[in-house]
Amino acid sequence: MTPRQCAPILLGAALMLASCSAPPANPAQTDAIVSAPAKRIESRLNGRKKVSSISLTELFELQQSDRVLLFDARPRIFYSLGHLPGAISLPKVNCDQQIMKHQAEINSAMAAQKSIVVYCTNMACPDARTVAMHLADCGYPCSTLLGGWESWKESGLPTE
Repeated sequence: MTPRQCAPILLGAALMLASCSAPPANPAQTDAIVSAPAKRIESRLNGRKKVSSISLTELFELQQSDRVLLFDARPRIFYSLGHLPGAISLPKVNCDQQIMKHQAEINSAMAAQKSIVVYCTNMACPDARTVAMHLADCGYPCSTLLGGWESWKESGLPTE
């Protein structure tokens, strides 16, 4: 393979690793991050709901019976390359603003007693849990898909 052919593969791998990793542990940055948004987070915590896990089988059943609102927590580039049918892109970057943008859809799903499920790349990816915690902080109970996108694809289920 030539260097030109390797570049897109390496870029994709770097994006995937960066998207599913925790921020670097720098005490000075951590203190600044923790102290800066304290008021915003404090007001959200008043409505915290439960975050649980859901199996692939359970999600498939919910999806087939139109009883789920599905969010893809992966970066938009990965969403655009393929996602679960009906999933809405909600990456962890700026997810609070995206939650507000989709609030009408979320409230409609809650009124229809649909489950809210968030997924990411795989079991090692923390992004689904992060987005789910933000949704829960806003008062929406939700679940994360065990195994994420990879388990869905490996099962041979349809994708968009």
